[in-house]
Amino acid sequence: MTGRSAVRQNSCMQKREPRQSNVQQQNAHAERSLHAEASYWRQHGLPSILARAGAERGVQWKRSIVIELGINFPGMPSIFGELVTQDHRFIAFEIDTTGEVRVEQWEDVTGDQNFNEHNRGTGIGRGALALRVLRELNA
Repeated sequence: MTGRSAVRQNSCMQKREPRQSNVQQQNAHAERSLHAEASYWRQHGLPSILARAGAERGVQWKRSIVIELGINFPGMPSIFGELVTQDHRFIAFEIDTTGEVRVEQWEDVTGDQNFNEHNRGTGIGRGALALRVLRELNA
């Protein structure tokens, strides 16, 4: 085998590593995911138990968004997730619907969010992205 063909063969044999997304691409993907989740629940409606629990606690659903919602996962409460209210408050919730309906968690977790627009190495914080989505869907 000549030098040239050996080099060509070796380069063909090496598998190329998939290119990692840059920070802007990662942020765009995260924002699209939040937007898709929020849009889905706005278009298809929320589980009635969550809608009622939120309304009882002052959530105006036409101006609020659900950014995460899990339903009937094994080992978890029947309904759980996170929402952003019309007042830009982040609420983590858990509602058990087995037997008597119980709101096990309705906690303001706004203080735990990352609202920074310029995080070194990660870009825009999830809280800032969620507020962008809220503003866009309420426009």
